[in-house]
Amino acid sequence: MKKSLDDDRIKEIGPNLACAEWLMKNGAQVRWKGCKEYVRHYDYLPNTTPVHREQFLIQQVYAGKEASISHLGFSYFKNCKHISEVEFDGCNSINNKALIELNILKGYLTSLKINNCANVSDQGIISLKHLQELKHLELKNIKFLSDPEKTIDFLRTKLPECNIEYHNK
Repeated sequence: MKKSLDDDRIKEIGPNLACAEWLMKNGAQVRWKGCKEYVRHYDYLPNTTPVHREQFLIQQVYAGKEASISHLGFSYFKNCKHISEVEFDGCNSINNKALIELNILKGYLTSLKINNCANVSDQGIISLKHLQELKHLELKNIKFLSDPEKTIDFLRTKLPECNIEYHNK
């Protein structure tokens, strides 16, 4: 399982295809800009011609229970300027450090969903304050929030343009 950044691969095929490769090798899915369906399997990635470098831009990332992505590979998000939606759903490799590293998408990310990620606490949720482009934040079943009301109120003051939904069940 390759998690660290491969600069040579990024230079060879571009940031979006390299990021998609990393995400899928680690069980996540991507949706390309202009497409309706997620790409779920590494074998369905487009070939790496120069035309595809510009044509295939990641817009959405989904990491569920089967995904093992972590902050170690989040550097792959750099220069993926069309990622506007990310969902972590039961992805236990996502932790506070991963949420802190999401800052790399602060200029593009408009929707973030975090559901039932067992290794996330107040520290990680509070770090989302840097994601100033967020318009929608959905938090569900975050079990390690010591004071959910205080944490959510803090985020609402830091992200006034963001619709924040919090559900504890």
